[in-house]
Amino acid sequence: MSGLPKSTHLFLTVIWFATICVTWKERNNRVFQNTAATSSTLLEKVKLNSFLWLKPNQTTLAYTYYDWWKHPLHYMGVFL
Repeated sequence: MSGLPKSTHLFLTVIWFATICVTWKERNNRVFQNTAATSSTLLEKVKLNSFLWLKPNQTTLAYTYYDWWKHPLHYMGVFL
């Protein structure tokens, strides 16, 4: 994460935890309920969870879920 703004570290940490949470829940669904979601569905769940976890704590950021879904790196301060 070197070279990235310090504010980006929080975003990446939350995205990491959202990914772990979604992966763990999907694993449980596959093992105990014999169901499986597509990879695109899992990605959408990660995006939604990370947005819902970040938005209440980042009151200075004015963006919608659609904005976050479309351009998450932009809102983390990462410009490629």
